[in-house]
Order: sequence, then C-alpha cells, then structure tokens
Amino acid sequence: MDPEVRPVGIEQIRLLRHRLLRPRERPEELVYPGDDAPDTLHVGAFEGGRLVGIASVVREAISPDLGGLLEGESPDGAPPQAQWRLRGMATFPHVRGRGHGARLVRACVEHARGLDGWLLWCTARLSAEGFYRRLGFEGRGLVFGVPGLGPHELMVRVIGPSGGEPSRGA
Repeated sequence: MDPEVRPVGIEQIRLLRHRLLRPRERPEELVYPGDDAPDTLHVGAFEGGRLVGIASVVREAISPDLGGLLEGESPDGAPPQAQWRLRGMATFPHVRGRGHGARLVRACVEHARGLDGWLLWCTARLSAEGFYRRLGFEGRGLVFGVPGLGPHELMVRVIGPSGGEPSRGA
C-alpha cells in the first residue's frame, strides 16, 4: 500500500503531539494557538493504514522578538497575513527516512500557498535542522531554548509568490 497524506482530526493530532513531541503534557493540554482556525490544516501521514506522522499549519506571523526583527518588519517581504507556521511536525522513529515528513511538509506548503501564503516558518529542534534545510528552509535568528524540549532555531522558507519548490525533494 502506498504511503498517504490526508487531513486528520484535532484529537488524533493532539494524541500524537503527546506521544511524539511532548510526553510530559497530557493530550488535552496540547492546544496550540490557531488549532481551531477555519483555515488551519492538520494532516497525517499513513503507512499501511496506520497514522505514522503529523503536522499542522496555521496562519501566524513571526513574532518580532523570535526572529530578531524590528516591530513592523516583514521577513522576506511577506506581509503578516501571508505568513504561515508549521507546528507539531513529527513522525514515529521507525518510519523516519521513508519520506513521510517531506510529504507532510509538502501538504502544508500547498495548503498555505493555496491561501496566498508567502512564507512558511517553524521553530525547529536543532536535531531536525538538517531535515528542514533539505526541504528548503533557512535558519534565521539565534538558537533559543524551549523549556523541557531543548534548543530550537527559527527556520523560514519562502513559498510564494516567487518561492518555488526547492530542488531538494520537498
């Protein structure tokens, strides 16, 4: 059976956020800003009919303090309403390297681009930096700590109007 990526419910998303990303928090605590917005996408990767990875993409501008930006400054010329955040991206360890993560990111890019998104950003764990770079993201700003989760880096990818697909497989 071919791997599949499709929208999934918020309950499945929060359960896997707990299992894969934040095991010290209960699933019902893993409510992120924008989770319930009508233009948010929650997507899952399936292998053999089993959910093996998740990602969410929400319309959210980069906070100036996070990106080292000045108030009102827009990264890469993207107005705030055209900035989208990739959140809660994770796959089970036993399926990593099979392309599920790239498929999840591609679905999020397509969704945001279809809603006039120009910029996709995330706060990536340093251990995942190479993954995001292969998908066309660039590091911005300083490395910062997230309590209980370790060091992270702001990463961005221009997805429109001139941000095409990178040649590296996204």
